Amino acid sequence: MKKYLFITALVALCTLTVCGQNDRKETENQTQGENMKNILVVYFSCTGNTRSLAEQIANISKADLYEIKPQIPYSSADLIWSNSSSRSTIEQNDSSSRPAISGNVKNLKQYKIVLLGYPIWFGQAPKIINTFLESYDFSDKTIVPFCTSGSGPIGSSASNLHKLCSNNTTWLSGFRFSRNTSRSEIVTWINGLGLNINTGEAQNNIMYLHINNRVLTATLFDNSSTKALKSLLAERDITINMRDYENFEKAGSLSAILPQNNEQITTQSGDLILYQGNQFVIYYDRNSWSLTRLGKINNISQQELKTILGIGDVNVRLSLNQ
Repeated sequence: MKKYLFITALVALCTLTVCGQNDRKETENQTQGENMKNILVVYFSCTGNTRSLAEQIANISKADLYEIKPQIPYSSADLIWSNSSSRSTIEQNDSSSRPAISGNVKNLKQYKIVLLGYPIWFGQAPKIINTFLESYDFSDKTIVPFCTSGSGPIGSSASNLHKLCSNNTTWLSGFRFSRNTSRSEIVTWINGLGLNINTGEAQNNIMYLHINNRVLTATLFDNSSTKALKSLLAERDITINMRDYENFEKAGSLSAILPQNNEQITTQSGDLILYQGNQFVIYYDRNSWSLTRLGKINNISQQELKTILGIGDVNVRLSLNQ
């Protein structure tokens, strides 16, 4: 009888242990699954540049990946921009053009965040992106546009796409990636979106901005300009007297010359920019120019940033420690 009770208790203990392990594994798998299915990277690509970028973004953000495929694929002749009779030229010049898409996204409802990638055609997104956005209901979702371009900025392409979505869609500022974008720059961009996307990669590129008794955090890009800036900040904090310029930025001298990594960009609110090697600039509105990206202020709206910066001169202290 005692032997029977002992065996019964042992079996029960093993069952509880196995069940506990299974429950724990199921919870872990469920958490990972939710993380995977929470984010969708959507892209359209003809030459492969946007595809390569989208695949990296999906890999880093642990997201699902969906390619927008046209029912009628684009040939090389279709993409000759200088030919007024080419398919791409005709489509881009026709506001009503909506190229048909082959296939569809399965169960879009499961995704809360959509990272939308496309190349720039004649300064805008290809019209097939319009087709995609008008084919689904993106209410209560967050869309983050990104683009690839040989030289041109993202311009008004993202804001024009925004108009195609419902008022219940959260639309974040778009971002243009250069041809030689590094993985660390992609990680920096994702971490700076303020969407709590876990890239699983440690960040040592956080800078603090002390403004009028407020402390803001910014995620720095990975380039020679920011490396030089961090070297300066490792020695001491830097305080900059910043002034308004053209009603879209605050600018001030760093009292040092940093290496430049200029590219043609359109700034967004919260962008930190290096101008002419020695001017530190905080943008609170849009501007298109050849500039060097330093980073972006995290989790702040345009209106909140304007309020913190105030009107007129302001002292901003930069530091690597809060």
